Amino acid sequence: MMEKRKEFLYESSNSFLGEVIGYDDSKYVIIPSPLEVTTSFLKGTRFAPSEIIKASLSLENYDFEARAEVKNKIYTLNELDLTSDLNMDINRIKDTVSDVLKDGKIPILIGGEHTITYASSMAFDDVTFVLFDAHADFKESFNGVEITHASVSRLISKSKKIVLIGVRSLSSDEIRELKSKDVKVIYQSENLDREIKKLSRSLNGKKVYISIDADVLDPCVIQSIGTPQPGGLSYFQLFNSLKAIVKHSHLVGFDVSEVIPSQTKIAEVTAAKLIVDVIALNEFH
Repeated sequence: MMEKRKEFLYESSNSFLGEVIGYDDSKYVIIPSPLEVTTSFLKGTRFAPSEIIKASLSLENYDFEARAEVKNKIYTLNELDLTSDLNMDINRIKDTVSDVLKDGKIPILIGGEHTITYASSMAFDDVTFVLFDAHADFKESFNGVEITHASVSRLISKSKKIVLIGVRSLSSDEIRELKSKDVKVIYQSENLDREIKKLSRSLNGKKVYISIDADVLDPCVIQSIGTPQPGGLSYFQLFNSLKAIVKHSHLVGFDVSEVIPSQTKIAEVTAAKLIVDVIALNEFH
C-alpha cells in the first residue's frame, strides 16, 4: 500500500541507521513528524526528526544493552510535509499512521512537539498509551487553546486508557483531575522499580503504545529539550522501564518527541538510541 507512494522513498543516507530495505520487507516504519505549532517555551523541535535520523548513523546496529542485533527491519518515510495548520497536520499524521498500521507494520514517530502523540492516538483502537513525561500534560487548555503539547494526556484519555510515568511537574488542578478520572500516574518521587513491576504485570499481553517526551530524562542526560525540568530519570532507569513494559505487553507503536537539535548532538543521539533500544527490546525479549 505505502510502497506505491514513491514520494515516501528515502535514500539510504537519509534512512534511520542507514538501513537499505524495501517497505514491504520492513517491520518498523519511521515517520518523521516535524510538528511545531503549540510549543510554549524553547523552539526548534521541528528540526529534530532529520537530525535524529542523521545522528542514528553514528550508532551501531548491535544494541549492547539489549544484547541484540537490529538490522533489516526498519523503513524510513520522507519527513511529513506539515503546514503549521494544527488540524491539518494532526490529520496528516493520523492518516500516515493509519496507513502504516493497515500494512501490518509498527509505526515509530519522531517529533516534533509532543502533540504528535495525540495525532497518532487517533489511528488506534483498544490500546493503552504509556507516556513517559516530566509533565502531566493534562491541562484543559493552554493559552486559551485546547489542543496543545500541554494537553496531550488529557486529549488521549478521552478515548484511550493512559498511564503516565516520571511526572514531576503539574498544577494542583491537574492533580485533582487525574485523581477524579482515576488515571494511573507513576510520579518521579515514587519507587520506580516497584511501580514499573506492578504496571508491567497489569499490561501483560495487552496492546501498548509507548511515548517518550525527552524531558522525562534528567537534564544531566539530555539538555536540549522543549521544556526542561530539573530532576528526572537516568538513561538506564528509562531503559529498564521500557524493558519491563515491552517484555510483558504487545507493542503496537512508539514515539519520541520534544528534542531540540544541539551543537553537541547528544540530544539527537540519545533519541536515536532510544528508538534502537525499543526495537531491540521488542524483537528479542
